[in-house]
Amino acid sequence: MPSTSPATGSRRLPRLSDFRGRDNNFNLIRMLAATLVIATHAFGITGNTRFEPMVRVFGIGQGDIGVDVFFFLSGFLVSKSWAGKSWLEFAWARCMRIYPALVVSTVFSVLAVGMFFCNVPLRQFLESSSTVNYIAHNLTVLPKLGVQGSLPHAFGLANPPFNLSLWTLPHELAMYFLLAAMGVALGLRPAYVALVAVFGAAAATLYETVGVHVISLDSARFLYFFFIGSLAFTLRDRIALSGWAALLIVLTVAITVLFGAPVIMRDAALVLGLPYLVLWSGYVPAGALRLWNRVGDYSYGTYIWAFPIQYGLFATGIATTPIRNFFFATSLVLPVAIASWHFVESPALRLSLSFRRTRMAREIPG
Repeated sequence: MPSTSPATGSRRLPRLSDFRGRDNNFNLIRMLAATLVIATHAFGITGNTRFEPMVRVFGIGQGDIGVDVFFFLSGFLVSKSWAGKSWLEFAWARCMRIYPALVVSTVFSVLAVGMFFCNVPLRQFLESSSTVNYIAHNLTVLPKLGVQGSLPHAFGLANPPFNLSLWTLPHELAMYFLLAAMGVALGLRPAYVALVAVFGAAAATLYETVGVHVISLDSARFLYFFFIGSLAFTLRDRIALSGWAALLIVLTVAITVLFGAPVIMRDAALVLGLPYLVLWSGYVPAGALRLWNRVGDYSYGTYIWAFPIQYGLFATGIATTPIRNFFFATSLVLPVAIASWHFVESPALRLSLSFRRTRMAREIPG
């Protein structure tokens, strides 16, 4: 809704800085993003990736778009967290967001498979070096170590994929490290943040157009989305939210599709316009949509629990088609994600460190 300018009395478009607290749709948007990831995996697990609609239109799956949304919102919200905390408090908050639910998910899913869906005795399964490596990698998810997506002997198979979704978490931690390093050394000033985002966009463009490998395509894309999110926060006083601008972006993407533009152009239009669409959708539409905030943020629990459930449904023959796998998995993972939020994630986020606040040169200009 347009607001009134105190200086002139005229109506103006709302800016990001006009919105306070948690009165937004970001929990809902993240949940929809996690659902897009489930949809992509439903096609991949069942061997039907070529039929995935977004792959055919944009050259990337709807799950990739969901992950892009995650990284953009993470950059936006984590920058806000950095602005209000010491670096120790920031590190603690990031750890509490990632690790408690991840530990529970990893340990419980491995135990469940070992007890009920394994072709070797439980003790042999748990003592296997492959199982130990799986647990060790996926409990740390450090950028240099990565994760282990497969779990030998699960569902009676030699080396099946088990939780491929976790591969993005080391990238997420890398973004936190880089943001904190920039904040301590330089401050999160728009020029520095924009430089990192442009580097990510340039690296991705070089890779896609001429095959020049500066950094991996995934790393480049994540750098772009995360630091565009951070840039949006640093420029929050200057970014207005216009329904007409959002509509123009949607029309531009639609035109590239309807008129048969090359796939790389369709993807570029989507990548460039997606951040603004997420911000507009997160703040402007109100009413009944805001009710989602009353229930909690179930997106992370959905993200880290969905793949084992999906693959289990496929491996046991219960859901072997994309549509069946998607709906069965979504129905099963939702109560797990709800429990994860209320009994693990939310209590962990309420834990705080009483560090003495120190003033650092990390002020963010408006």
